[in-house]
Amino acid sequence: MADEFNNDDIFDNEFEDEVLTLTGIEDENEQEELLGRLWRRPRSRRRLVRSFYRRQQPILSRHTSSRQDFKQRFSMLPQVTKHGLLKKQKQLVDTSIYVVKDISGQNSIKMFQDDDNKVVAFSNLSGGKLEKGNFMTLKGIQLLYGVAPKDKDFKDVNFGMVPAFIRNGEYEFTANGSILIPSRSLEVFDTTNMTIRRGYNEVVNPKMLEPQQALEFEAEWGTHAPKGAYLKIILHGTSVAKY
Repeated sequence: MADEFNNDDIFDNEFEDEVLTLTGIEDENEQEELLGRLWRRPRSRRRLVRSFYRRQQPILSRHTSSRQDFKQRFSMLPQVTKHGLLKKQKQLVDTSIYVVKDISGQNSIKMFQDDDNKVVAFSNLSGGKLEKGNFMTLKGIQLLYGVAPKDKDFKDVNFGMVPAFIRNGEYEFTANGSILIPSRSLEVFDTTNMTIRRGYNEVVNPKMLEPQQALEFEAEWGTHAPKGAYLKIILHGTSVAKY
């Protein structure tokens, strides 16, 4: 009986790219060796084709690294980005995006805004959006609080744990045009007596953030913050960058 997967047209350049994406192999010599083995062994190739067309979204462990989370989502990237990574024109890098906001006298804040500019110690993100081509997997969110000394500003704040009056509030996170984290207690940023970085909350199912899409982190609490109070948000993950 003729084998339904005996058509080599399936195993074209686009499929080769998908093979390398799914295996996570980055070294060019190892890529060539794998593809050579698959061409020489039709049975192995057929098994891979079957698994390719039956593949399901992976079940992710809380203990995966940010880079592993990104690789598990390669299929979500546009073809031009995949090619850039495989051809060593682009690379995966550890990323920490931060923004600081003055919350003096306020009981709510939008941490990302379209008029944000890159200013050292204030923000390394412009316009509340990732730059073109800069896809990012969000591994965790860190929220910190501090009060500036008299006659000083954000540059002199010693950021630490978010206080109880803010933790009693709630937040919502939006990206890619949809709500990724619906209304949730700010208590998740209380890391007292934990052996993790201060104010850090890991995202159980890491999200892929798309470039040039508005990010929104809106927080609200019950009591007005004191004069000179600041909040700092840091998005931790892995993103695409040029070599």
